[in-house]
Amino acid sequence: MSGTRSGALWQPFTPAGGPRSRLLVSGDGKFVTDADGNRLLDATAGGVACVIVGHGRAEIAEAVRSQLETLEYYCLFGYSHPMAETFAAEIAARTPGDLDHVFFTNSGSEAVETALKIARGYWQRVGSANKTKFISLRNSYHGMNFGGISVGGLTENRTAFGPLLSGCSQVAAHDLDALAEELSFQDPTSVAAVIMEPVQAAGGVYPPPEEYLAGVRKLCSDNEVLLILDEVVCGWGRLGHWFGGHRYDVVADIMTTAKGLTSAYIPMGAAIASERVHEAFVAKDSGIELMHGYTYSGHPAACAAGLAVIGIIEREGLVQNANKVGRHLQARVAELATSGLVTDVRGEGMLAAVELGGDNPIALVAEVASRIQDNGVLVRAQEDHLGIYPPLTFDVADVDRVVDVTADALESARVAR
Repeated sequence: MSGTRSGALWQPFTPAGGPRSRLLVSGDGKFVTDADGNRLLDATAGGVACVIVGHGRAEIAEAVRSQLETLEYYCLFGYSHPMAETFAAEIAARTPGDLDHVFFTNSGSEAVETALKIARGYWQRVGSANKTKFISLRNSYHGMNFGGISVGGLTENRTAFGPLLSGCSQVAAHDLDALAEELSFQDPTSVAAVIMEPVQAAGGVYPPPEEYLAGVRKLCSDNEVLLILDEVVCGWGRLGHWFGGHRYDVVADIMTTAKGLTSAYIPMGAAIASERVHEAFVAKDSGIELMHGYTYSGHPAACAAGLAVIGIIEREGLVQNANKVGRHLQARVAELATSGLVTDVRGEGMLAAVELGGDNPIALVAEVASRIQDNGVLVRAQEDHLGIYPPLTFDVADVDRVVDVTADALESARVAR
């Protein structure tokens, strides 16, 4: 072979015929550096709210290196390794309620796929095999596997790939009456689970009304339907609590996680089941408990990374920091509502969105995000809003810089019009 084939990389979520992505070549703490040598304050935690402890953590790299030198792989068919056992126990010690049974995957999308299969499998095990349907929320995001886009409420993610998983329906977000009506319409005896994010993240950062999740929990319990909370974004301190279930005082039957699970240093996700759900699989003498798994479920290096991340979170008090700095973020972002280009600001904890209006909000968002980046800060340009979800290591001064630069960019864009 000779030379390098141009365009060999087929990038995810890249506009057809559009410019190639800007290359980022290194990271250090709260900052990343691009191929042109520009150092940028990363207010997106790796672009999608996942690098929660910041970039370039030598202790995570060392933990991974040490594990790879000790044992690089053994995960399936009657074999495991101590790191998986230890990491699962450490996760279970921090999850809400009795969510104590950790099934490792490689991503959030796979965690959702696993949760959906666990839900259907649970009802088969307890003699209600007709309970196969799923109800979710419009504007929700549950990954890009077939199950995830089937229950996901972002229609653009699924229109090109049908037909999808049958028995999936969506209702208006954060409307208890709509959910109750859908449960009645579908007949609860046919519904396996309701799945939702504690705070809708990728769909635009929409927090629920304060008592909404408690109401959902009661509806599910009253109708004998499982509740799956998708905590891929909201978990691991993002909302100023270990998990969204803690923030809203709700214990799901199954919870999904990824992103902050390893701070994205190594790909990993997990579906975490309650005692009741797990017991249905282990209490019967029927061979394999759950006919499901992935080659890299509980990979040793990923477990090592995750254990190092938990150590950093606790040693540096990052959940508590996120609670304090998150309140400051919400207060400062609210100030941007006075800009004539802004139609809404919203958020919870270390998640915030600044929605822009006008005749072409998508173009306006791209323009403002570019102006922000030119001034040394990265925010996410997403459809009609700017997404701000920094590492949990941010302090109030970092938040002030992000908001001040964003305010200047909004004003510059307004004047240019």
